[in-house]
Amino acid sequence: MSRADRRLALLDAAAELLRGKDPVPLSFEAIAAGAGVSATLPYKYFDSIDEVANELYRRLVGEIDDETDRILADRSRSLDDKLRDSILLWCDMLRRDGLLLLRLADDAAHPSLRKVIERRRDRAIEVWAAELSTQFPLDTATARLLAASITAGSTAVLRRWIRDRLDRDDMVETFVRMARGQIEAVATA
Repeated sequence: MSRADRRLALLDAAAELLRGKDPVPLSFEAIAAGAGVSATLPYKYFDSIDEVANELYRRLVGEIDDETDRILADRSRSLDDKLRDSILLWCDMLRRDGLLLLRLADDAAHPSLRKVIERRRDRAIEVWAAELSTQFPLDTATARLLAASITAGSTAVLRRWIRDRLDRDDMVETFVRMARGQIEAVATA
């Protein structure tokens, strides 16, 4: 197995530990057992458990970021469609791996992940601010503020979707209308 493939296999084993009904705290020994390799092998591929958690988060959320970049690059699509599709990406990921994301983002278990999450959130704000600036006459600061509000709003809406077991399609359409209203209110002020 190549070094890259072995690293991925160890990350997969770590993800399975966290996905379990009774999750096992991440440790190199637990990852090794889950991957069926010697207890010392993970030490050759990762410097720390924090690195494993950070890489799992990047891999999980990175797929969404990559797809969001593709959605935003499509100039033939409306802003509403882009907002709709981006929130649907999160819905799909949360259905598939919400438990893994929740366990990774636990500050007590993985405090170093906070910086990774903050950098990812800042990147999302910049990407959405750039999109808003291409469609509306907004200065940079206003576009960033609006993008930050929409990003935070989408997170809150997704939490309500999960907690309140809202209808996904209704929730998505409500979010798009709310975001559109907010954008128009700021852009026409």
